[in-house]
Amino acid sequence: MPELLISGLVMGSIYALLALAINIIYSTTGIINFAHGELVMLGGMFGLVLVVNIGLPLVVGIVVAGGIVAVFAILLYYSTIKPFGDNLGGSLGWLMATLGAGIIFRNVAMLIWGSHPRPFPPLGGSELINIFGVNILQHEIWVLVITLLIAIFFNVVLDKTILGSAIKATASNRNTTRLMGISAEKMVLACFGMSGAVAAVAGFLISPITFAGPEMTVSIGLKGFGAAIIGGLGSSRGAFVGGLILGILEALSMTVVTPGYKDAIVFLVMILTITIKPEGIFNVTYEKKV
Repeated sequence: MPELLISGLVMGSIYALLALAINIIYSTTGIINFAHGELVMLGGMFGLVLVVNIGLPLVVGIVVAGGIVAVFAILLYYSTIKPFGDNLGGSLGWLMATLGAGIIFRNVAMLIWGSHPRPFPPLGGSELINIFGVNILQHEIWVLVITLLIAIFFNVVLDKTILGSAIKATASNRNTTRLMGISAEKMVLACFGMSGAVAAVAGFLISPITFAGPEMTVSIGLKGFGAAIIGGLGSSRGAFVGGLILGILEALSMTVVTPGYKDAIVFLVMILTITIKPEGIFNVTYEKKV
């Protein structure tokens, strides 16, 4: 049971990172990036090239892959979001555009790297560490630590910095933001870049567990949406808590049903959350962006 809970916390941390990246964009634009899972996949694939093929240290590989995917996320904004202007709530064109971009990313990745998943070296090696009688991989510890540090970092940025205040102002009312001399577009670009970097880190951390491949995030990406919904779309704290809840629930469900049904249970919980408490755990009120 302890090993099962650790596994749930590790996967929950991955889901939390995915949900955080989703919420970063949602908080400023009011939209959900449906190519998000493919950005996570790109983080894993570029990490594979940088670490395995080129031989960069893992930490350097994470930083470089994060920068590359951040650029892809910004290009995604210019190609799928910006053409629809500020009135995103009046059109669903961005939905089809982001879905299409995700399909393009996945198919191009298949052309470049093939469809077969590839092994990815874990952070800290493959040796087990015994903590209070529980055997834990070093990589699992790194996943928990990195996720916690990223969650703390974004909470500090949003609550304690000028950038965070500007992002909140942009999320509240873009017209007022412009009157205050803040470039709404720059704030949105910053959020897309940060979202891409976080997605790359998630891809880097999940690759040693699932292997790296173009289809590595088909179901994991959906669970990231589920974590964001459970915690509350737009809430960074909700993303963290929702991800952990989803991961632990997924792990515990395997003690009740066969592993093949665990995804069904997770998505059932997501549907029930939308139906019963659509504002999520942190009671996020959804407002139309203007």
